Amino acid sequence: MPMDRNSLLPKARPASRRPLQGAFRSTAGRQRLLDLCAVLLFLLLLPYACSLLFGKGDVGEETLAVPRDESSIMVACDTGIGVSRLPLETYVEGALAASIPADCEEETLKAQAIILRTLCMRAYENRQSIDDNTVYARDIGQEYLDMRSREALWEDSYEEKQAKIASAAAQTKGMYMTWEGQIIEPAYFWLSAGKTRNGKEVFGEGYDYLTSVDCSHDIEASGYSSTVTLKEKDFWAAMGVDGSEKITLTRDSAGYVLWVEAAGIHMSGEKFRSLFSLQSACFTISENGGNVTLESKGVGHGLGFCQFEANRRAVQGEDFLALLHVFFEGVEIQKTE
Repeated sequence: MPMDRNSLLPKARPASRRPLQGAFRSTAGRQRLLDLCAVLLFLLLLPYACSLLFGKGDVGEETLAVPRDESSIMVACDTGIGVSRLPLETYVEGALAASIPADCEEETLKAQAIILRTLCMRAYENRQSIDDNTVYARDIGQEYLDMRSREALWEDSYEEKQAKIASAAAQTKGMYMTWEGQIIEPAYFWLSAGKTRNGKEVFGEGYDYLTSVDCSHDIEASGYSSTVTLKEKDFWAAMGVDGSEKITLTRDSAGYVLWVEAAGIHMSGEKFRSLFSLQSACFTISENGGNVTLESKGVGHGLGFCQFEANRRAVQGEDFLALLHVFFEGVEIQKTE
């Protein structure tokens, strides 16, 4: 639980109701006593006054703010030698290697690095304790590749790709995104079904920065569509119902399935996608000769930063700032010291 700010403020003791006795009988003595009390009262109330003048938020609230210096933030994540606590920028570099092909354009990699750092900052802001400077990779939502894993992944091109990844992380050090003064949740994925999804349609209010962006060139990508075919009985068994039922699909404006409904069934499109290991929730269902065919388009959830389209734009000359503003409308780029 966040700490109550009032609990951090000094509390004045109640004044004693007992009369002064003994030594303070002269006028001069009383004056010295009054002066001493005034000084003590000033010292007692000084921290409280400073908190009102210079503190953030209202009294009674505790703000777990992002630090001006990000070097204090650590990320706990799984590595080849177990769970390690890594400096934030070390994690961003390894997460960048894990989250996007290293042969993408430099500007695309820089944009992705800012997205990952933003997720770290958001997790830090939402941490449970103000005294804890550690965030967890599971809360950030992106795995980390250590150096050995990168060497195994890239093999002969390790040095070239590692240099690109390290450069992208270093050139954007400390940069993250906000919208209306709040750190955003910057979703990303590889390939759309033709355009990105509108965040308000999927999540409701508060995700206005996730607007629908035209990505019609994504159809040109390798692996744009894929199919999964299984026996009809196996399909219904996986759905958890007996026999053939009429299925209704509710889609958003980008063509992705929001809800799958049938007799006794009501599940999200993303859950259906996971159930049948589809590449995206933009899918169709068809039956033929006792088989069910599921065809999907795009790769990923379709929200936010489309890496394939961003890379196409980067090839045409758009820099990382332009790319971020295309896919996250109205955001501001902030930088820690």
